[in-house]
Amino acid sequence: MQWQVMTSSRRRPWTADGFGSSFNKAKIDAGMSERDLHFNDLRGTAATKFYIAGFNMREIAETLAWEEDSVEKIIRRYVGRSAAIKERIRKLETRE
Repeated sequence: MQWQVMTSSRRRPWTADGFGSSFNKAKIDAGMSERDLHFNDLRGTAATKFYIAGFNMREIAETLAWEEDSVEKIIRRYVGRSAAIKERIRKLETRE
């Protein structure tokens, strides 16, 4: 069985060119056309946001269909220690 996760406005599977064109249009619409962003950057951003929100490495890996080692590399590279600690403290304070 093959799953289609993302489809075009015509409810057809994306072609590589069609998806790339739509992604670039979204970058332009967001005022980010000059930035060197790729679709996989969204997954990296999601990984860092999930981590700061308290997901553990396994949960992030399963959600994004990555290996835990890949998640750990992304987290070490993009999440500052102080940002992670501040978020943990905020979560502890809101549990009262």
